[in-house]
Amino acid sequence: MNFDWTNFYIEFADKLLKYKNNREELIEIIKSINSIDISKIIMDDNIDPFTIFETFNRGISNQNRINILIEIAKKFDINIKVPEKFSGVPVMLAIKSRFFDTKDAQAKIDIEYLWNIFEASINYAKEDTDKNKQEFINAYNLAKDIKGVKWSLTIGLYWIRPYNYVNLDETNREFLKDKFPKYYKKSLPNGEEYLNLCNELLEDIKKNIKNLPELSEAAWKYGENPPPPKEPYTKDNFLQEVYITEKEYYKLKNLILDKKNIILQGSAGVGKSYAAKRLAYSIIGEKDNERVKMIQFHQSYSYEDFIMGYRPNENGFELKEGVFYKFCKEAEIDENKENKYFLIIDEINRGNISKIFGELFMLIENDKRGEEYALELVYKDDEKFFVPENLYIIGLMNTADRSLAMLDYALRRRFIFIDIEPAFNKPQFRKDLENKNIDKDLINKIIEKFTKLNETIKSDKTLGKGYTIGHSYFCNRKNLNKEDYEDIINYEIAPTLREYWFDNEDKAEKEIKELLNI
Repeated sequence: MNFDWTNFYIEFADKLLKYKNNREELIEIIKSINSIDISKIIMDDNIDPFTIFETFNRGISNQNRINILIEIAKKFDINIKVPEKFSGVPVMLAIKSRFFDTKDAQAKIDIEYLWNIFEASINYAKEDTDKNKQEFINAYNLAKDIKGVKWSLTIGLYWIRPYNYVNLDETNREFLKDKFPKYYKKSLPNGEEYLNLCNELLEDIKKNIKNLPELSEAAWKYGENPPPPKEPYTKDNFLQEVYITEKEYYKLKNLILDKKNIILQGSAGVGKSYAAKRLAYSIIGEKDNERVKMIQFHQSYSYEDFIMGYRPNENGFELKEGVFYKFCKEAEIDENKENKYFLIIDEINRGNISKIFGELFMLIENDKRGEEYALELVYKDDEKFFVPENLYIIGLMNTADRSLAMLDYALRRRFIFIDIEPAFNKPQFRKDLENKNIDKDLINKIIEKFTKLNETIKSDKTLGKGYTIGHSYFCNRKNLNKEDYEDIINYEIAPTLREYWFDNEDKAEKEIKELLNI
Protein backbone atom coordinates (compact mmCIF):
# COMPACT_ATOMS: atom_id res chain seq x y z
CA MET A 1 0.00 0.00 0.00
CA ASN A 2 1.26 3.48 -0.95
CA PHE A 3 1.37 5.84 2.04
CA ASP A 4 3.64 8.52 0.51
CA TRP A 5 1.40 11.18 2.03
CA THR A 6 2.81 10.34 5.46
CA ASN A 7 6.25 11.75 4.62
CA PHE A 8 4.77 15.01 3.37
CA TYR A 9 2.43 15.38 6.34
CA ILE A 10 5.22 14.73 8.86
CA GLU A 11 7.52 17.23 7.17
CA PHE A 12 4.79 19.87 7.00
CA ALA A 13 4.03 19.39 10.70
CA ASP A 14 7.69 20.02 11.53
CA LYS A 15 7.73 23.16 9.35
CA LEU A 16 4.51 24.40 10.90
CA LEU A 17 5.79 24.00 14.46
CA LYS A 18 8.43 26.65 13.79
CA TYR A 19 5.63 29.23 13.63
CA LYS A 20 4.14 28.45 17.04
CA ASN A 21 5.49 31.74 18.37
CA ASN A 22 5.37 33.62 15.07
CA ARG A 23 1.73 33.40 14.04
CA GLU A 24 1.59 36.76 12.28
CA GLU A 25 4.05 35.52 9.67
CA LEU A 26 2.23 32.17 9.51
CA ILE A 27 -1.07 33.89 8.76
CA GLU A 28 0.56 35.97 6.03
CA ILE A 29 1.92 32.80 4.42
CA ILE A 30 -1.50 31.12 4.58
CA LYS A 31 -3.09 34.26 3.09
CA SER A 32 -0.78 33.95 0.10
CA ILE A 33 -2.08 30.45 -0.70
CA ASN A 34 -4.82 31.03 -3.26
CA SER A 35 -6.52 27.69 -2.62
CA ILE A 36 -7.25 28.51 1.04
CA ASP A 37 -9.91 31.00 2.16
CA ILE A 38 -8.11 32.53 5.14
CA SER A 39 -11.18 34.42 6.34
CA LYS A 40 -12.89 31.17 7.36
CA ILE A 41 -10.06 29.78 9.43
CA ILE A 42 -8.41 32.63 11.34
CA MET A 43 -9.90 34.07 14.54
CA ASP A 44 -8.80 37.48 15.80
CA ASP A 45 -5.50 37.24 13.92
CA ASN A 46 -4.82 33.86 15.47
CA ILE A 47 -4.80 30.33 14.07
CA ASP A 48 -4.13 26.81 15.29
CA PRO A 49 -2.06 24.18 13.43
CA PHE A 50 -4.80 21.53 13.21
CA THR A 51 -7.15 23.92 11.42
CA ILE A 52 -4.42 24.45 8.81
CA PHE A 53 -4.13 20.69 8.35
CA GLU A 54 -7.90 20.51 8.09
CA THR A 55 -7.90 22.77 5.00
CA PHE A 56 -6.65 19.86 2.89
CA ASN A 57 -8.20 17.05 4.93
CA ARG A 58 -11.89 17.73 4.45
CA GLY A 59 -14.59 16.80 1.98
CA ILE A 60 -13.00 18.33 -1.11
CA SER A 61 -11.96 16.81 -4.43
CA ASN A 62 -8.65 15.00 -4.71
CA GLN A 63 -7.38 17.58 -7.20
CA ASN A 64 -8.22 20.52 -4.91
CA ARG A 65 -6.36 18.73 -2.16
CA ILE A 66 -3.30 18.30 -4.36
CA ASN A 67 -3.46 21.95 -5.45
CA ILE A 68 -3.39 23.11 -1.82
CA LEU A 69 -0.43 20.85 -1.04
CA ILE A 70 1.50 22.10 -4.09
CA GLU A 71 1.22 25.66 -2.80
CA ILE A 72 2.05 24.59 0.77
CA ALA A 73 5.18 22.83 -0.49
CA LYS A 74 6.33 26.05 -2.18
CA LYS A 75 5.49 28.41 0.68
CA PHE A 76 6.99 26.22 3.41
CA ASP A 77 9.99 25.00 1.42
CA ILE A 78 9.02 21.32 1.56
CA ASN A 79 11.29 19.30 -0.72
CA ILE A 80 9.21 16.14 -0.68
CA LYS A 81 7.03 15.05 -3.57
CA VAL A 82 3.44 16.19 -3.18
CA PRO A 83 1.29 13.10 -2.65
CA GLU A 84 -1.39 12.21 -5.16
CA LYS A 85 -3.03 9.39 -3.21
CA PHE A 86 -4.34 9.58 0.33
CA SER A 87 -5.06 6.03 1.44
CA GLY A 88 -5.87 5.83 5.14
CA VAL A 89 -6.29 9.59 5.67
CA PRO A 90 -9.39 10.55 7.69
CA VAL A 91 -11.14 13.74 6.61
CA MET A 92 -13.46 16.27 8.24
CA LEU A 93 -16.82 17.42 6.94
CA ALA A 94 -16.52 20.11 4.25
CA ILE A 95 -18.84 22.44 6.20
CA LYS A 96 -16.44 22.49 9.16
CA SER A 97 -14.01 25.41 8.79
CA ARG A 98 -12.11 25.24 12.06
CA PHE A 99 -10.82 22.39 14.20
CA PHE A 100 -12.71 23.70 17.25
CA ASP A 101 -15.98 25.52 17.97
CA THR A 102 -15.18 27.97 20.80
CA LYS A 103 -15.38 31.72 20.28
CA ASP A 104 -14.41 35.02 21.90
CA ALA A 105 -11.91 34.98 24.80
CA GLN A 106 -11.99 31.21 25.26
CA ALA A 107 -10.92 30.70 21.64
CA LYS A 108 -7.57 32.37 22.33
CA ILE A 109 -6.94 29.98 25.23
CA ASP A 110 -8.01 26.96 23.22
CA ILE A 111 -5.72 27.85 20.32
CA GLU A 112 -2.82 27.82 22.78
CA TYR A 113 -3.92 24.40 24.02
CA LEU A 114 -3.93 23.11 20.44
CA TRP A 115 -0.45 24.47 19.73
CA ASN A 116 0.79 22.88 22.94
CA ILE A 117 -0.50 19.40 22.08
CA PHE A 118 0.77 19.86 18.51
CA GLU A 119 4.27 20.54 19.84
CA ALA A 120 4.13 17.90 22.58
CA SER A 121 3.01 15.17 20.20
CA ILE A 122 5.86 15.89 17.78
CA ASN A 123 8.43 16.00 20.59
CA TYR A 124 7.21 12.73 22.12
CA ALA A 125 7.16 11.00 18.73
CA LYS A 126 10.76 12.09 18.16
CA GLU A 127 12.03 11.24 21.63
CA ASP A 128 10.25 8.95 24.09
CA THR A 129 11.33 10.42 27.44
CA ASP A 130 9.42 10.67 30.71
CA LYS A 131 9.44 14.46 30.40
CA ASN A 132 8.05 14.43 26.86
CA LYS A 133 5.46 11.83 27.80
CA GLN A 134 4.15 13.85 30.73
CA GLU A 135 4.04 17.02 28.64
CA PHE A 136 2.03 15.13 26.01
CA ILE A 137 -0.42 13.80 28.61
CA ASN A 138 -0.92 17.23 30.16
CA ALA A 139 -1.41 18.95 26.81
CA TYR A 140 -3.70 16.21 25.51
CA ASN A 141 -5.95 16.35 28.58
CA LEU A 142 -6.45 20.08 28.12
CA ALA A 143 -7.01 19.89 24.36
CA LYS A 144 -9.51 17.01 24.43
CA ASP A 145 -12.04 19.10 26.39
CA ILE A 146 -12.07 21.97 23.90
CA LYS A 147 -15.56 22.51 22.50
CA GLY A 148 -15.99 20.72 19.17
CA VAL A 149 -12.74 18.74 19.39
CA LYS A 150 -13.36 15.44 21.21
CA TRP A 151 -12.43 12.47 18.95
CA SER A 152 -11.09 14.88 16.30
CA LEU A 153 -8.03 15.36 18.47
CA THR A 154 -6.89 11.81 17.65
CA ILE A 155 -7.46 12.51 13.96
CA GLY A 156 -5.25 15.58 14.16
CA LEU A 157 -2.51 13.69 15.99
CA TYR A 158 -2.65 10.99 13.32
CA TRP A 159 -2.29 13.59 10.56
CA ILE A 160 0.95 14.95 11.99
CA ARG A 161 2.50 11.65 13.16
CA PRO A 162 0.61 8.81 11.42
CA TYR A 163 2.98 6.08 12.59
CA ASN A 164 2.76 7.03 16.26
CA TYR A 165 -0.81 8.05 17.04
CA VAL A 166 -3.92 6.07 16.23
CA ASN A 167 -6.88 7.81 14.65
CA LEU A 168 -10.06 7.09 16.61
CA ASP A 169 -12.66 8.40 14.20
CA GLU A 170 -15.97 6.53 13.96
CA THR A 171 -14.75 4.28 11.13
CA ASN A 172 -11.68 3.17 13.05
CA ARG A 173 -13.61 2.72 16.29
CA GLU A 174 -16.13 0.41 14.62
CA PHE A 175 -13.28 -1.55 13.04
CA LEU A 176 -11.51 -1.89 16.39
CA LYS A 177 -14.76 -2.93 18.04
CA ASP A 178 -15.19 -5.80 15.57
CA LYS A 179 -11.58 -6.84 14.98
CA PHE A 180 -9.61 -5.70 18.05
CA PRO A 181 -12.34 -5.27 20.70
CA LYS A 182 -10.00 -4.81 23.65
CA TYR A 183 -8.98 -1.44 22.15
CA TYR A 184 -12.50 -0.21 21.53
CA LYS A 185 -13.37 2.88 23.56
CA LYS A 186 -16.90 4.09 24.25
CA SER A 187 -15.62 7.47 25.39
CA LEU A 188 -12.54 9.51 24.54
CA PRO A 189 -9.57 8.22 26.58
CA ASN A 190 -7.42 10.56 28.64
CA GLY A 191 -3.81 11.24 27.68
CA GLU A 192 -2.24 8.32 29.52
CA GLU A 193 -4.91 5.88 28.33
CA TYR A 194 -4.50 7.08 24.76
CA LEU A 195 -0.73 6.58 24.76
CA ASN A 196 -1.13 3.11 26.27
CA LEU A 197 -3.68 2.28 23.59
CA CYS A 198 -1.33 3.48 20.81
CA ASN A 199 1.64 1.50 22.14
CA GLU A 200 -0.28 -1.72 22.84
CA LEU A 201 -2.23 -1.59 19.58
CA LEU A 202 0.95 -1.09 17.55
CA GLU A 203 2.44 -4.17 19.20
CA ASP A 204 -0.70 -6.24 18.78
CA ILE A 205 -1.46 -5.54 15.13
CA LYS A 206 2.04 -6.02 13.73
CA LYS A 207 1.46 -9.69 12.91
CA ASN A 208 -1.30 -8.87 10.42
CA ILE A 209 -1.17 -5.09 9.92
CA LYS A 210 2.18 -3.36 9.61
CA ASN A 211 1.36 0.12 10.87
CA LEU A 212 -1.37 2.61 11.75
CA PRO A 213 -1.90 3.99 8.21
CA GLU A 214 -2.49 0.41 7.08
CA LEU A 215 -4.93 0.00 9.96
CA SER A 216 -6.87 3.10 8.88
CA GLU A 217 -6.97 1.87 5.30
CA ALA A 218 -8.21 -1.54 6.44
CA ALA A 219 -10.88 0.13 8.59
CA TRP A 220 -12.08 2.23 5.66
CA LYS A 221 -12.35 -0.84 3.41
CA TYR A 222 -14.11 -2.72 6.18
CA GLY A 223 -16.63 0.11 6.50
CA GLU A 224 -17.18 0.12 2.73
CA ASN A 225 -17.56 -3.67 2.61
CA PRO A 226 -18.99 -4.85 5.92
CA PRO A 227 -19.12 -8.60 6.52
CA PRO A 228 -22.31 -10.36 5.41
CA PRO A 229 -25.03 -10.77 8.03
CA LYS A 230 -24.78 -13.81 10.26
CA GLU A 231 -26.87 -16.85 9.43
CA PRO A 232 -30.00 -16.97 11.63
CA TYR A 233 -30.22 -19.91 14.01
CA THR A 234 -33.29 -20.72 16.09
CA LYS A 235 -34.67 -23.32 18.45
CA ASP A 236 -36.16 -25.13 15.44
CA ASN A 237 -32.72 -25.33 13.80
CA PHE A 238 -31.33 -26.76 17.02
CA LEU A 239 -34.03 -29.42 17.29
CA GLN A 240 -33.40 -30.47 13.69
CA GLU A 241 -29.69 -30.99 14.33
CA VAL A 242 -29.46 -32.11 17.95
CA TYR A 243 -31.32 -35.20 19.07
CA ILE A 244 -33.23 -33.93 22.11
CA THR A 245 -36.89 -33.05 22.62
CA GLU A 246 -38.30 -29.53 22.74
CA LYS A 247 -38.96 -29.94 26.46
CA GLU A 248 -35.34 -30.99 27.03
CA TYR A 249 -34.15 -28.01 24.97
CA TYR A 250 -36.04 -25.48 27.10
CA LYS A 251 -34.76 -27.12 30.27
CA LEU A 252 -31.18 -26.89 28.96
CA LYS A 253 -31.61 -23.27 27.86
CA ASN A 254 -33.16 -22.17 31.14
CA LEU A 255 -30.45 -23.88 33.18
CA ILE A 256 -27.57 -22.10 31.46
CA LEU A 257 -29.31 -18.71 31.45
CA ASP A 258 -29.98 -19.07 35.18
CA LYS A 259 -26.78 -20.73 36.42
CA LYS A 260 -24.45 -19.27 33.72
CA ASN A 261 -22.14 -22.31 34.02
CA ILE A 262 -23.06 -25.82 32.86
CA ILE A 263 -21.19 -28.97 31.94
CA LEU A 264 -22.44 -31.31 29.24
CA GLN A 265 -21.15 -34.74 30.16
CA GLY A 266 -21.32 -37.97 28.24
CA SER A 267 -19.29 -40.65 26.55
CA ALA A 268 -17.29 -40.16 23.38
CA GLY A 269 -19.34 -39.63 20.24
CA VAL A 270 -22.59 -38.37 21.77
CA GLY A 271 -22.11 -34.92 20.18
CA LYS A 272 -21.30 -32.76 23.22
CA SER A 273 -19.31 -30.10 21.36
CA TYR A 274 -21.79 -30.15 18.47
CA ALA A 275 -24.70 -29.62 20.86
CA ALA A 276 -22.86 -26.95 22.88
CA LYS A 277 -22.15 -24.74 19.88
CA ARG A 278 -25.68 -25.06 18.58
CA LEU A 279 -27.17 -24.36 21.98
CA ALA A 280 -25.18 -21.12 22.06
CA TYR A 281 -26.22 -20.21 18.50
CA SER A 282 -29.89 -20.85 19.30
CA ILE A 283 -29.79 -18.56 22.34
CA ILE A 284 -27.90 -15.84 20.44
CA GLY A 285 -30.26 -16.22 17.48
CA GLU A 286 -27.57 -16.52 14.82
CA LYS A 287 -24.34 -18.34 14.00
CA ASP A 288 -22.02 -15.72 15.45
CA ASN A 289 -18.59 -17.24 16.02
CA GLU A 290 -17.31 -13.95 17.43
CA ARG A 291 -19.59 -14.50 20.43
CA VAL A 292 -19.02 -18.26 20.67
CA LYS A 293 -15.44 -19.29 21.45
CA MET A 294 -14.20 -22.85 21.94
CA ILE A 295 -10.99 -23.86 23.72
CA GLN A 296 -9.63 -27.11 25.10
CA PHE A 297 -8.06 -27.75 28.49
CA HIS A 298 -5.15 -30.16 28.91
CA GLN A 299 -2.78 -31.11 31.69
CA SER A 300 -0.26 -28.36 30.94
CA TYR A 301 -2.88 -25.62 30.42
CA SER A 302 -2.18 -22.79 32.85
CA TYR A 303 -3.33 -19.51 34.37
CA GLU A 304 -0.96 -17.77 31.97
CA ASP A 305 -2.77 -19.33 28.99
CA PHE A 306 -6.23 -18.62 30.36
CA ILE A 307 -5.98 -15.31 32.22
CA MET A 308 -2.63 -13.54 31.83
CA GLY A 309 1.09 -14.16 32.13
CA TYR A 310 4.57 -13.38 30.91
CA ARG A 311 5.70 -14.93 27.63
CA PRO A 312 9.17 -14.82 26.06
CA ASN A 313 9.81 -12.58 23.09
CA GLU A 314 12.87 -11.30 21.25
CA ASN A 315 13.53 -8.71 23.98
CA GLY A 316 12.97 -10.93 27.01
CA PHE A 317 9.46 -11.28 28.38
CA GLU A 318 6.17 -9.50 27.80
CA LEU A 319 2.81 -9.63 29.56
CA LYS A 320 0.27 -11.44 27.38
CA GLU A 321 -3.47 -11.61 27.93
CA GLY A 322 -5.09 -15.05 27.94
CA VAL A 323 -8.16 -16.26 26.08
CA PHE A 324 -10.57 -15.91 29.02
CA TYR A 325 -9.39 -12.38 29.85
CA LYS A 326 -9.79 -11.28 26.22
CA PHE A 327 -13.20 -12.89 25.82
CA CYS A 328 -14.47 -11.30 29.04
CA LYS A 329 -13.32 -7.91 27.78
CA GLU A 330 -15.16 -8.45 24.48
CA ALA A 331 -18.36 -9.22 26.37
CA GLU A 332 -17.80 -6.28 28.72
CA ILE A 333 -17.36 -3.62 26.03
CA ASP A 334 -20.37 -4.72 23.99
CA GLU A 335 -22.73 -1.76 24.20
CA ASN A 336 -25.73 -4.07 23.87
CA LYS A 337 -25.72 -5.90 27.19
CA GLU A 338 -28.42 -8.23 25.84
CA ASN A 339 -25.76 -9.76 23.57
CA LYS A 340 -24.68 -13.03 25.14
CA TYR A 341 -21.19 -14.56 24.88
CA PHE A 342 -20.46 -18.27 25.26
CA LEU A 343 -17.12 -19.81 26.16
CA ILE A 344 -17.08 -23.56 25.45
CA ILE A 345 -14.34 -25.47 27.27
CA ASP A 346 -13.69 -28.93 25.86
CA GLU A 347 -12.14 -31.56 28.16
CA ILE A 348 -12.74 -29.25 31.11
CA ASN A 349 -11.91 -32.03 33.59
CA ARG A 350 -8.43 -32.54 32.10
CA GLY A 351 -7.13 -29.18 33.31
CA ASN A 352 -6.00 -28.27 36.80
CA ILE A 353 -8.95 -26.00 37.52
CA SER A 354 -7.53 -24.27 40.60
CA LYS A 355 -4.30 -23.57 38.73
CA ILE A 356 -6.03 -22.34 35.56
CA PHE A 357 -8.62 -20.02 37.16
CA GLY A 358 -6.47 -19.00 40.11
CA GLU A 359 -7.95 -16.26 42.27
CA LEU A 360 -10.72 -15.65 39.73
CA PHE A 361 -12.60 -18.94 40.11
CA MET A 362 -15.10 -17.32 42.46
CA LEU A 363 -15.96 -14.69 39.85
CA ILE A 364 -17.61 -17.16 37.46
CA GLU A 365 -20.40 -17.88 39.98
CA ASN A 366 -23.72 -16.49 38.80
CA ASP A 367 -24.08 -14.28 41.90
CA LYS A 368 -20.50 -12.97 41.75
CA ARG A 369 -20.65 -11.46 38.28
CA GLY A 370 -20.13 -7.79 37.46
CA GLU A 371 -17.87 -4.91 38.47
CA GLU A 372 -19.07 -5.02 42.07
CA TYR A 373 -17.00 -8.19 42.64
CA ALA A 374 -13.90 -7.17 40.67
CA LEU A 375 -10.54 -8.47 41.93
CA GLU A 376 -6.93 -7.46 41.34
CA LEU A 377 -5.02 -9.67 38.93
CA VAL A 378 -1.81 -11.49 39.91
CA TYR A 379 0.21 -9.93 37.07
CA LYS A 380 -1.64 -6.63 36.79
CA ASP A 381 -2.41 -5.12 40.17
CA ASP A 382 -3.32 -1.76 38.65
CA GLU A 383 -6.47 -3.25 37.13
CA LYS A 384 -9.49 -4.89 38.70
CA PHE A 385 -10.99 -7.72 36.69
CA PHE A 386 -14.52 -9.10 36.71
CA VAL A 387 -16.56 -11.61 34.72
CA PRO A 388 -19.42 -9.80 32.95
CA GLU A 389 -23.05 -10.79 33.39
CA ASN A 390 -23.47 -11.58 29.69
CA LEU A 391 -20.79 -14.30 29.56
CA TYR A 392 -21.75 -17.97 29.88
CA ILE A 393 -19.52 -21.03 30.23
CA ILE A 394 -20.30 -24.46 28.77
CA GLY A 395 -17.87 -27.16 29.85
CA LEU A 396 -17.62 -30.48 28.03
CA MET A 397 -16.60 -33.66 29.81
CA ASN A 398 -15.99 -37.18 28.54
CA THR A 399 -17.41 -39.52 31.19
CA ALA A 400 -15.21 -42.35 29.91
CA ASP A 401 -12.13 -40.40 30.99
CA ARG A 402 -10.31 -42.41 33.66
CA SER A 403 -9.26 -39.18 35.44
CA LEU A 404 -12.88 -38.32 36.21
CA ALA A 405 -12.57 -39.39 39.84
CA MET A 406 -10.05 -36.58 40.34
CA LEU A 407 -12.52 -33.91 39.29
CA ASP A 408 -12.07 -30.74 41.35
CA TYR A 409 -14.80 -30.28 43.96
CA ALA A 410 -14.75 -26.52 43.33
CA LEU A 411 -15.67 -27.25 39.71
CA ARG A 412 -18.56 -29.50 40.72
CA ARG A 413 -19.92 -26.80 43.03
CA ARG A 414 -19.93 -24.03 40.42
CA PHE A 415 -21.42 -25.94 37.48
CA ILE A 416 -24.64 -27.78 36.73
CA PHE A 417 -24.01 -31.20 35.15
CA ILE A 418 -26.24 -32.36 32.30
CA ASP A 419 -26.06 -35.82 30.73
CA ILE A 420 -25.89 -36.17 26.96
CA GLU A 421 -26.70 -39.74 25.92
CA PRO A 422 -26.47 -41.78 22.70
CA ALA A 423 -29.42 -41.12 20.39
CA PHE A 424 -29.67 -44.40 18.48
CA ASN A 425 -33.30 -44.81 19.57
CA LYS A 426 -34.31 -41.20 18.86
CA PRO A 427 -36.68 -40.82 15.85
CA GLN A 428 -34.62 -37.88 14.56
CA PHE A 429 -31.48 -40.05 14.29
CA ARG A 430 -33.30 -42.55 12.09
CA LYS A 431 -34.84 -39.76 10.02
CA ASP A 432 -31.47 -38.11 9.39
CA LEU A 433 -29.96 -41.37 8.13
CA GLU A 434 -32.98 -41.97 5.91
CA ASN A 435 -32.62 -38.46 4.45
CA LYS A 436 -29.10 -39.44 3.34
CA ASN A 437 -30.60 -42.34 1.35
CA ILE A 438 -28.84 -44.92 3.50
CA ASP A 439 -30.18 -48.44 3.08
CA LYS A 440 -33.03 -48.95 5.55
CA ASP A 441 -31.83 -52.41 6.47
CA LEU A 442 -28.41 -50.97 7.37
CA ILE A 443 -30.10 -48.26 9.44
CA ASN A 444 -32.05 -50.90 11.35
CA LYS A 445 -28.87 -52.90 11.96
CA ILE A 446 -26.99 -49.82 13.26
CA ILE A 447 -29.76 -49.00 15.71
CA GLU A 448 -30.18 -52.62 16.79
CA LYS A 449 -26.47 -53.41 17.16
CA PHE A 450 -25.52 -50.27 19.07
CA THR A 451 -28.56 -50.31 21.33
CA LYS A 452 -27.61 -53.84 22.34
CA LEU A 453 -23.90 -52.97 22.71
CA ASN A 454 -24.69 -49.99 24.94
CA GLU A 455 -26.92 -52.12 27.17
CA THR A 456 -24.00 -54.54 27.55
CA ILE A 457 -21.66 -51.67 28.47
CA LYS A 458 -24.13 -50.21 30.99
CA SER A 459 -24.54 -53.56 32.73
CA ASP A 460 -20.77 -54.11 33.02
CA LYS A 461 -19.72 -53.21 36.57
CA THR A 462 -16.28 -52.05 35.41
CA LEU A 463 -17.78 -49.69 32.83
CA GLY A 464 -21.34 -48.39 33.10
CA LYS A 465 -23.44 -45.65 31.52
CA GLY A 466 -20.52 -43.26 31.11
CA TYR A 467 -18.76 -45.57 28.64
CA THR A 468 -21.51 -46.06 26.06
CA ILE A 469 -20.78 -45.53 22.36
CA GLY A 470 -22.20 -42.36 20.81
CA HIS A 471 -24.17 -41.90 17.62
CA SER A 472 -22.01 -39.20 16.01
CA TYR A 473 -19.81 -41.78 14.24
CA PHE A 474 -22.67 -42.10 11.73
CA CYS A 475 -23.89 -38.51 11.54
CA ASN A 476 -21.20 -36.59 9.68
CA ARG A 477 -21.26 -38.63 6.48
CA LYS A 478 -22.99 -37.82 3.22
CA ASN A 479 -23.20 -41.50 2.31
CA LEU A 480 -22.93 -44.72 4.26
CA ASN A 481 -22.77 -48.23 2.85
CA LYS A 482 -21.76 -51.58 4.29
CA GLU A 483 -18.06 -50.98 3.58
CA ASP A 484 -18.17 -47.57 5.26
CA TYR A 485 -19.89 -49.14 8.25
CA GLU A 486 -17.19 -51.81 8.55
CA ASP A 487 -14.47 -49.13 8.39
CA ILE A 488 -16.14 -47.23 11.25
CA ILE A 489 -16.24 -50.40 13.35
CA ASN A 490 -12.69 -51.56 12.57
CA TYR A 491 -10.85 -48.24 12.77
CA GLU A 492 -12.88 -46.08 15.17
CA ILE A 493 -14.97 -48.21 17.50
CA ALA A 494 -12.98 -51.46 17.83
CA PRO A 495 -9.93 -49.72 19.42
CA THR A 496 -12.24 -48.19 22.05
CA LEU A 497 -13.84 -51.54 22.87
CA ARG A 498 -10.42 -53.21 23.16
CA GLU A 499 -9.43 -50.50 25.63
CA TYR A 500 -12.66 -50.96 27.60
CA TRP A 501 -12.06 -54.70 27.99
CA PHE A 502 -8.26 -54.59 28.01
CA ASP A 503 -8.23 -57.35 30.62
CA ASN A 504 -10.75 -59.51 28.73
CA GLU A 505 -9.65 -59.78 25.12
CA ASP A 506 -12.22 -62.43 24.25
CA LYS A 507 -15.06 -60.19 25.40
CA ALA A 508 -13.83 -57.28 23.28
CA GLU A 509 -13.45 -59.42 20.15
CA LYS A 510 -16.87 -60.96 20.68
CA GLU A 511 -18.55 -57.55 20.76
CA ILE A 512 -16.57 -56.33 17.72
CA LYS A 513 -17.54 -59.47 15.79
CA GLU A 514 -21.19 -58.96 16.72
CA LEU A 515 -21.09 -55.40 15.35
CA LEU A 516 -19.59 -56.62 12.07
CA ASN A 517 -22.18 -59.36 11.68
CA ILE A 518 -24.68 -57.56 9.46
